[in-house]
Amino acid sequence: MGAIIALSPAITPAQKAVYNSWGPGKYDPRFNIDGKNTPLVLPPAYGLARVRNETYTAEGPVSYWNAYVAVTQMHGQGNFSDPRLGIDIRQTPDLVGPKLPALRAYQHSLEAPAPPAGSFDSDAAHRGRAVFKGSCAPCHVGGSGTDNNSGVLHAAAETGMDGAYALRTTNKAYRTTPLRGLWQHPPYFHDGSAASLEAVVAHYNTVRHLNLSAAQQRDLVQYLKSL
Repeated sequence: MGAIIALSPAITPAQKAVYNSWGPGKYDPRFNIDGKNTPLVLPPAYGLARVRNETYTAEGPVSYWNAYVAVTQMHGQGNFSDPRLGIDIRQTPDLVGPKLPALRAYQHSLEAPAPPAGSFDSDAAHRGRAVFKGSCAPCHVGGSGTDNNSGVLHAAAETGMDGAYALRTTNKAYRTTPLRGLWQHPPYFHDGSAASLEAVVAHYNTVRHLNLSAAQQRDLVQYLKSL
């Protein structure tokens, strides 16, 4: 994402250097607001039609971010307004807005990929599903896998996440991450601090005091790989 934004002729050489420093799979959506450089792991681009807010801090749906990036970061000629951030950009003619509905429709058409055959232990995944229902389902709810579709957010302390990035945002909290195509997109968490699903499960077993045995953790990992 940073490399794409760096192609814009409207940004300075210093900004271009920051954008190009992020590398693949990372993006800082508020660098242009506060000048800090804390790139996040990009959430998956598929399954958006069933997700209310795409980013870790739930500041807007994908259509919000399409306009935000196009107008405030790539400096396209268009309109973007967010009173929470003190942004109100109006430009005529609007060359960005007419393109956004088709972009959103395309993004919503992308389905989460099924796990490859043989990539998980189906018997263990069946046992892991019961573990998931008992330990994870209160937050990872419904077909979307997130309680944020009901507007719920969580303080960083609830899940043992670093709260530094959340404090830069309007909501000051994190959403529950949807569980779609998990097998395909490590590392995990907003900062990429968990290299594997095993690390994710171990983290929550400690922070949330789940008291899962080693066998239950292994089964839960297999279930997550099956999603």
